[in-house]
Amino acid sequence: MSGMHITPVHPGEVLKDELEEIEVSQSALARHINVSLGIIDDICQCRLGITAEMAVKLSRALGGSPQFWLNLQNNWELSQLTGDHFDNIERIAA
Repeated sequence: MSGMHITPVHPGEVLKDELEEIEVSQSALARHINVSLGIIDDICQCRLGITAEMAVKLSRALGGSPQFWLNLQNNWELSQLTGDHFDNIERIAA
């Protein structure tokens, strides 16, 4: 696997695919985990990220671990940063 690069995807894309695969609507998931449809739609449209609370709710409803959802979010956020934004920061200690 060395040398293989995997482009991170927004967790909303993963959620959308998962819901399609198990044939559950966004509104059904929203009702099931007691959040507004708008929140689920915003996540699926990649306009909103996954919080720790949402990660637990998705984990309980869809399986997997909360860490899975948080890892997707963290990987996505890191992939959106470029190194040149931080070129002016030097190491503070040896």
